[in-house]
This record gives sequence, C-alpha cells and structure tokens, in this order.
Amino acid sequence: MRNRVLLISITTAILLNGCAQIPYIAGVQEGVTDPAETDAAATEQVTDGSGYESEIIVINDYDNDDRDEMTEDVIGASEIHDNSIKPFDTSKEKSGSNLYAYQSLKDGMEKDLYNEIYGILSGFRSEVYMSTLDTDIIDHAFSCVLIDHPELFYVKGYSIKTYTRNGVAEKIAMSGSYIMDEEEIRDYLPKIDDYVKNCEATIPFDADEYTRVKKVYEYIVRNTEYDKNAPNNQNIISVFVGKRSICQGYAKAMQYILNDLGVFCTLVEGSVKEGEHHVWDLVKIDGKYYHVDPTWGDSPYNRVNRDSETGEITKQFAPSEINYDYLCITTDEIKLTHEIVNPVPIPVCDSVDSNYYVREGLYFSSIDEEALEQAFIRAYNSKESSITIKCSDEMVYADMKYYLFDRQKVFKYLVDTSVNYAEIPGHNEILIDL
Repeated sequence: MRNRVLLISITTAILLNGCAQIPYIAGVQEGVTDPAETDAAATEQVTDGSGYESEIIVINDYDNDDRDEMTEDVIGASEIHDNSIKPFDTSKEKSGSNLYAYQSLKDGMEKDLYNEIYGILSGFRSEVYMSTLDTDIIDHAFSCVLIDHPELFYVKGYSIKTYTRNGVAEKIAMSGSYIMDEEEIRDYLPKIDDYVKNCEATIPFDADEYTRVKKVYEYIVRNTEYDKNAPNNQNIISVFVGKRSICQGYAKAMQYILNDLGVFCTLVEGSVKEGEHHVWDLVKIDGKYYHVDPTWGDSPYNRVNRDSETGEITKQFAPSEINYDYLCITTDEIKLTHEIVNPVPIPVCDSVDSNYYVREGLYFSSIDEEALEQAFIRAYNSKESSITIKCSDEMVYADMKYYLFDRQKVFKYLVDTSVNYAEIPGHNEILIDL
C-alpha cells in the first residue's frame, strides 16, 4: 500500500485591488459666482475624484454678436457626426454595445442631450450650444456617454460656458477637454487594432458567448500588470499599449473587445468593501446578465504553508495565474466584496448557468464521484498545475472536505501520493495542487 501524505496546512490570502479614483464622473460643481452679482466673466475649474475636470465660465449680459453666434452654433441630434475627426467608425455601433447607458435615459431631451455630447467629444468640437440649461442633466448625460463609449479614450472632461442676461441664464455652451490631440489619437489606433486582433485570434471562430467572454478575460489578465501609477490608467490605452493599468483600464478594455465581438458588455461603478472606488463589467450571455471583474481576475491567491504552532511561513507557493472567482457571477456573489453605486440601473444577476465553475464542470451541489473524476482528468489532460472545486453552499463545502480529506478519497483522483491543498471558505472552494 502506498504511503500517503495528507493535509499540509495551507492558509490563503487574496490580493485585492481597488481603484482610488471614481471613474467617469466629472460633474459641474456648485458655488460658481452668481451672474447677477458681477458684470465680469467668472471662471472656475473643478476637479473631482474621477480625475476628469469640468470648467465653468459665466458670461454676463452678452451682446447681440454673442447671441447671433449662439444661434448659428446650436447642435442638434442629427448633426452629431459633423466635423468629426472620426478616430473610430462611429457611424455604426459595435454589435455588442447596445448603448446600455443611453437606453436608460428618457426619450426626448435626455437622449438628445446624450447625442449632442457624443458629437462634441467624438468630433473634438468646442463651444457648442446645448439644448438645455440644466447642468445636472448635462453631467449625467456626459457620464452615460463615457460609460457607453470606451473608444473615447482621449477625453479628459468638459467645460461649460453660461451666457446670462440680467442675471438669468439664456444659453450654455459646452466644450470637450482632452488628454491628447488628434494626431496622437491617430498614432494609437493601429496599436489598439493590433492588441484587439491578437486577443481575438485566441478565440475559435464559432465560439459561443461564454467562451468569448472567458477568452477575453484570460487574455487581459495574462497581458496586464496592475499598476496604480500607470499612464492613461483610466482608459483602454493603458491596457492595449502600456500593458499596465487599474480597474477602469481593465474594465473598459474588456468592454471594448467584447463589444467588438458582438457580446453585450457595459461598465459597473461602485466600491470595494475597503472603501476604494472600483469599476468592473456587466455582460450578457444567452440572454442572462452576469458580473465580471477582470481586475480581480488579476488578483491570484497567494498560498503558503505555516507552522501549526508558531504560525511562521515554512513554504510559499507560486500564485495561480488567473483568479476565476469573478468570471460570470451573480449579484449576491459580487456584493460579498463589492458595492454597486452606478449612474444607471443595473439588473439583478441571479443565474449561474454561465458561471465559470458551472461551465467548466467544477461546481458541485453534492458529492458526485463521477463528475469529480472527470474534472480531475480534464485538469491533468490540460496540464493544469491545480484544480479548484467550488461548492454550492457551506453544507456541501463541509461534506466535500470530509469526503476528500477526512476519508482521503482525494487519492482516487490524484496521480501523486501526497497532496497540497487550500481551503477558501468565503467562496466555498477547495484548491488542490496536481
């Protein structure tokens, strides 16, 4: 009979990444000089937690020339592509985008305003007179445009200029502000295309929606380093060109590629339990919604052996390359570590049909010996260094640990005669080295 070594003491710690900035909210701030109290133009520049800037300029008692120019420069929804530099093919939306934030707006003024702002930002336009005087609606529409359009990677924020007469606002003009000029944008486009083509080349032509989501998730995680000091870390350039980013870069890169592949994907904004602001993705697979967090997919478990008496680390294992705990999960699961604070409503995600562990045959609602055997065989055939088994609840999790380790049934499935494993109770998971 073979000698067996069981139950090496392993503890786990997960490296959690948050983002210190609120993404894509550059609202007009209160406290601007009251137009009725001054005859001079007032200017205030505001920077909020997003890193995006909004500038407020109030011009009081403008003359007739101003009014004539204003009338000529009012933008309408039908004009949004006029004078555009066309950095991307904005004349047709990518099939996966569905303009989720746009669809959340009310028909009429709100959607028209979204189109106006999109036209300004995509066309590098300035001093365009808006169809509303409501700066709160302008701010919300601006956020919605940036949620829907990861290709507007060059946008820094916006400024508005308010024209008043006798202390009453009559018109508002808006200008985009940018982190690069048109020539710099064009220089980035082939680099973006190269990254996207290389990523999509890893995906089978006939892949279903789940496989497309999984492959993009894996590609971004494998090819990106989390770095809070990365340049352009609020946009896709940091991932596609710099290969270093934070949550907003990860999430918008995934959104951009999945939309290109015809898979619905939009952004979700919120925070992690530690209080840091955070951004991740919402995808739709076979008509059902799921949360996906590629940033936390790049947060592998750090596994060590500790002495049972002293607590000192006696051995450290190489971390797993990808953490799949945040690939296609439910609202209940994401809320264990994240808080949703989104500018637009997010649907409840309650399906596990396309959860990674379910689709990969690693999800167990009972002790199924045949399914366990097949899971280990697939892992060995794929030359995996470990296998993670996820249980449906705490009771099944306890039963699985008892079956595999107390009864030592794990050796039915292992090639080796010893076992290293990690318990991950918060996720009801067991990670076993192969």
